[in-house]
Amino acid sequence: MSIVLERAKFATTSRLLSCLVTESLSRALYFSLAGYDEAIGFCVLLAGEVSSRPPQSLNDPYKVSDILAIVLLRHIPVFKHDSADPRGPEIGLLDPMDMLPLTLEVVEGKNHSDHLELGQSILARIDAPGWQLCEELTVASSLDPLLLWSKFSASYNVQEAMIKEIADELDSSVRWQKYSYEHPPKAPLFSSSSVEWEQSIVEGHPTHPMHKTRAFLPPMQDISPGSFDLYHPKLRFIALPKSSLKITYEFEELTEPLRQAVAKTAGQALSIPVDYLVIPVHELQVAHIEEKFGEAVIYPPNFSLPLLAQQSIRSVVVPDVYQSLSLKLGVGIKLTSAVRTISPASAYLGPRFSAQVVPAITMDPSILTVAKELASVVHSHPDTDVAKHCAAIVREAHELNSEARGERLIVCTALVESGHDGKDGHLPAVIREKRLKWLDEFVSVFFKAFLPSVLHNGVAFEAHPQNCVARFDLETKKILGFIIRDFGGIRVHPQTLFASTGVQLDVVSGHSIIAPDLDDVYARMYHTVIHNHLQQLIRVLGLHYNGRGWEIVRKNLIENIPMNHSLYDAWLSPERKTFPGKCFLRMRMQGMYRFHLHGPFPNLIHYTGVKRAEER
Repeated sequence: MSIVLERAKFATTSRLLSCLVTESLSRALYFSLAGYDEAIGFCVLLAGEVSSRPPQSLNDPYKVSDILAIVLLRHIPVFKHDSADPRGPEIGLLDPMDMLPLTLEVVEGKNHSDHLELGQSILARIDAPGWQLCEELTVASSLDPLLLWSKFSASYNVQEAMIKEIADELDSSVRWQKYSYEHPPKAPLFSSSSVEWEQSIVEGHPTHPMHKTRAFLPPMQDISPGSFDLYHPKLRFIALPKSSLKITYEFEELTEPLRQAVAKTAGQALSIPVDYLVIPVHELQVAHIEEKFGEAVIYPPNFSLPLLAQQSIRSVVVPDVYQSLSLKLGVGIKLTSAVRTISPASAYLGPRFSAQVVPAITMDPSILTVAKELASVVHSHPDTDVAKHCAAIVREAHELNSEARGERLIVCTALVESGHDGKDGHLPAVIREKRLKWLDEFVSVFFKAFLPSVLHNGVAFEAHPQNCVARFDLETKKILGFIIRDFGGIRVHPQTLFASTGVQLDVVSGHSIIAPDLDDVYARMYHTVIHNHLQQLIRVLGLHYNGRGWEIVRKNLIENIPMNHSLYDAWLSPERKTFPGKCFLRMRMQGMYRFHLHGPFPNLIHYTGVKRAEER
């Protein structure tokens, strides 16, 4: 197996392991280990059947068949506050950065091992009360996420169809990650454009096991890595009767520059039937249009414009046409666990939320800019799973003229990426700064940007790194504020919004953004801000295991949340040892996307570092 393929497999395997443990699908026990280079310990993951029951007593030992995997650790993970297994501390949160790139399985026989001494040391540590191990045992490398998934799913009674779907997505993730490692983007510089930063992603989501999945839904042709440039697609055009569409606001007027530009490029005008609307579509989506919307006029390929895709693939910039706008296009591609189409509910929500709610909520416009969705179109087909394949949104794009304002705009995901080509490509961009001071300034501005709407209006933006664009001063590189984009994952408590602003939330009944209570708003905010965004940043900066990054988070939260507010109790109360976390794998196993499943994750706000964790 090539070194690059091994890296790609472990990139996916480590994320799968992270979800299994953190989502309590597999109970994991920690053991220290001495004398093995970078490894300070290892964890034993237990199979699903055993993990679904309370910890067994020492008189009821775990057997070899109960061991799902063994993972070498370079750092001590976050333990459960109520660890109850007498064999060793239970792990509450296992992050890929905790792990060394070596996953092992226990096998019978002494001739299988390629890590003989290591295996002997590991087995000696668990050859203790509470374990029933036969004499003829050793360990063997097991890097393949598909093998791990197969072993886990068999013990967890996952449905056969879902086992195959998830296996295919894990396989896709490995293949696309391998290509990304083999063809890394150049390391972006501070002087690089916003689009270059958007296209500099090497690995993507830090804990999602389908982090690099690219699945092309039929009738699209499957695309192998390298055969199509997803960052430089073409914009195609179709036309449909206006009577078959749901049009929100001035979509036709805002897309007029596109029609003019493509007519100029093609050297002839678009022939538009009476009472038809021209809709820009992603070139890959034409196959879905042809199959699902027989009444569509599909203009030939000479009517096309070049695009620059942002990190999400479906959000695109149209060079030389739009100076302050961009497009969000429905595309039948599954990235991570979600098909990147645009639902009728989202097409309805975005422009109305932008026009009605954004101007009314509490926020500092000098720190936070909301990229408003100005207009949309979606097909009126009664089956929303069909309608979502013909949709588009026109959105503000503040990145396109940021240099004129003396700012550099960088999508936050790119700040923590590494593995680029070129000088210092192995280092994330933030590593080059003075870490503590930089993090303190970043977190201070971040909370001032995103907490006010939660505190006053019951509105939580989905402020994960892909949705957040950081604004830096071009000369001083000082953090100035943020731009937030995409409303599909926001959380709104309508009663609090109305009480504080007088605005009635205009949304399709049953929409996933509606929160039944404020605790639900706080849970969404915790996941996107604390568990996802700030955790990865703190880990990359080397400020997690010593607890100093979380000390900065606590300090800034205390400065920004009044003690008498319910958010203070929800996040900062010492009794809040755990907090509801979004369970990617549990959701995928149940075919969920927009509505979330939560599990009790360790509350990282209270994390004080490895030494104190060891003392517990």
